[in-house]
Amino acid sequence: MGKGWSVFFGVVLFATFILNFMAPAFGWWLPENIASFGGDVDDLFYLITGFTAFFFVLTEVILVYAMWKFAQRPGERSVYTHGNHRLEMLWTAIPAAILLFIAVAQITVWERIKYQKIMPSPDLTVSVMARQWEWRLRYPQRPDRFGYDEKDAKDKTLKARQARAWVENPEIDDVHTTNELHCWKATEVKPGVWKGGNIKIYLQTRDVIHSFTLPNLRLKQDMLPGKTIPMWFQATKHNTEFDPKTGRCTEPHDKKEAWEIACQELCGGRHYAMRGRLYVHKTRESYLAWLAHAYKQQELRSAEKSVALGQ
Repeated sequence: MGKGWSVFFGVVLFATFILNFMAPAFGWWLPENIASFGGDVDDLFYLITGFTAFFFVLTEVILVYAMWKFAQRPGERSVYTHGNHRLEMLWTAIPAAILLFIAVAQITVWERIKYQKIMPSPDLTVSVMARQWEWRLRYPQRPDRFGYDEKDAKDKTLKARQARAWVENPEIDDVHTTNELHCWKATEVKPGVWKGGNIKIYLQTRDVIHSFTLPNLRLKQDMLPGKTIPMWFQATKHNTEFDPKTGRCTEPHDKKEAWEIACQELCGGRHYAMRGRLYVHKTRESYLAWLAHAYKQQELRSAEKSVALGQ
């Protein structure tokens, strides 16, 4: 086929490149961002994608050019060379410099999201227990129970210890849900600046490694056996309100607002089914109304179960 292979590879690679640019138009891209720090995460994603895309295109252009120029050459012998130290130093130094730049660029983003010492005082604390193959969540009766004065180091340490003790020792009046995370959104003080609605989650796993992922909040955290791992977020958009007349949370009109909780660590035969929903209430009052209703329903089920067992 000769140079035909270079044309074939060039066309396929070019089509792939164009499809990548068209993907957002078809909805094949990042899900909607609803996190206060989501924009920083997206910027980092695009930075890394830009570097990898540039060098991918450069590499493939050189490949296709080489396939075209050095296709069948009857009567000619190939020239073999043994390395080029300058070239090797160049293609080692450039990636090293880029990786160093990315490492520095991501520090502030990683620090804001992951560093426990600078996590803000929680307006709501939630315990998440993973197990094959579901998420079990637990809420305290008072959402702000573990909030603290951020300027008081002793109060911060005390409340953090109390929160961890609560996570590891369930209380009788806790509210339990399965595969549903309920919270409320933060309030926008001015464009791009959010206040309140600080949600802190403590992650644990009962069996194997799971990975708690909230795509719309740009969060992903592995859950390791024997570890209690905190994470936090501020949601900047809501997708539900509690309706006291029906005793249910309203469903979003747009399917894109049915925000998912996913496991991104292969954890067994039904890993695919380990999915949940994120319900962000419009107001704290809506969340509290849901919490009171959920607790009442929980007590009724408990009473019915006791009657059925003859207790």
